[in-house]
Amino acid sequence: MTNAALWKKIKEWLISSDLIEPNVYEEYVKNASIEDLSENQKAIVVSKEISKYYLENIKTELKEKISIILEKDTSLTFLSKDEFRKEKKISEIITKKKKKNNGKEFIFESFISGKSNSEAFNASKAVINSLGNKWNPLFIYGDSGLGKTHLLKAILNELENTNEDLNVKYFASNDFRKEILDSLLSSFKDIEQTKLEMNEIDVLLIDDIQFLANSGKTNEIFFNIFNSFIEEGKQIVITSDKFPELLNGFDKRLVSRFNQGLSVKIETPDLDTALKIIDYKTGGSNLNLTSDSKKYIASHFGSDVRKIEGIINKIEFKLIQEKDTIGEVIELDTVQKMLEDYSYAPGGEITVQKIKNVVALNYGVNVKSIDAKNKVANVVLARHVSMYLTNELMKKNYSEVGILFGGKDHTTVINACNKIKKALNEDKIFKTTMKKIKKEITS
Repeated sequence: MTNAALWKKIKEWLISSDLIEPNVYEEYVKNASIEDLSENQKAIVVSKEISKYYLENIKTELKEKISIILEKDTSLTFLSKDEFRKEKKISEIITKKKKKNNGKEFIFESFISGKSNSEAFNASKAVINSLGNKWNPLFIYGDSGLGKTHLLKAILNELENTNEDLNVKYFASNDFRKEILDSLLSSFKDIEQTKLEMNEIDVLLIDDIQFLANSGKTNEIFFNIFNSFIEEGKQIVITSDKFPELLNGFDKRLVSRFNQGLSVKIETPDLDTALKIIDYKTGGSNLNLTSDSKKYIASHFGSDVRKIEGIINKIEFKLIQEKDTIGEVIELDTVQKMLEDYSYAPGGEITVQKIKNVVALNYGVNVKSIDAKNKVANVVLARHVSMYLTNELMKKNYSEVGILFGGKDHTTVINACNKIKKALNEDKIFKTTMKKIKKEITS
């Protein structure tokens, strides 16, 4: 599907929905466009900065709709025309890197395992040594950008390198529908050819199975394929964004089959895992970041691997543009300056920058003064409130909060949080203000 056709469908959907006001659509959304940043990343390019604000507020719904139409997990960002040109250059650098690797970056050795993903990692390695017997099917689930595709392709690469006689097939869900399910609804000749090809597969890997939901007849066909693989002892590995029981649009018998093997979840990276990922990615890019710089990236952008990778690529791109800085140690203040345009995420996603922005707006102070050494009373209060909410809403420990607020000592953060707790217990007006601020942050 062309981007023009995709954008036409999205606009028709937006017009019929109640997600955006008609006057806002006409003024700020209608004349935007969808462009490619990479194979699985789209950008909605706008001519007005305020357009990004309105689109960010419905980002979750837009991303989900685009992914459903394209039948694959698709990242989404909103950019001005100038930003898109810069991002496109970064994307071209990344594409060249991937072409050099020829897909072999997806190996077990390059998957950074930690507390948040070790079960999925270990299970993926284990099935290789006991195909069709150990856990069949292996069902890996979790949010996008956490490494599910990496594990599937690592299984593919490992099996192809160690056993040339095995026929291992990896399918994105839209390719599986196109190549297998649709052909089984076609002519007799196509059906027989497809059945023959399916019988020759020894290991079946299907990515993002949620996009095969609500497929009518294809659901029945997939159920039969699934059953025959299990009965013949052929290994199946599936990924999804949800636990099997929470998948909608699938036959109950099929969900039951998903549950008969092993279901493992990949969680959002914990701080230690995020730091390991940053170490690995910066090592490959020859970036020399200080410890505080790495912790800053992990705390701000460590919610998924794609974000971390994207941020590392942005830093590398900026250094390429500023050739005199290549090879230098990159301090925290340099990283903060480089990434100041990438740290605000309106809408439902809670980030440290969003907390600072909302608090600053409510107290009428400059956002940058929150991290500075400004001693003005309302700035100090805004800083303390921001620290407290970062600790409470994002579950960051005191040391992490200190790093996120200009490198403050953890004892400073503890004192700030204690003052806010005391004020909440003693001041009803302050408590009401805090409720309002929290609602704005989390809405």
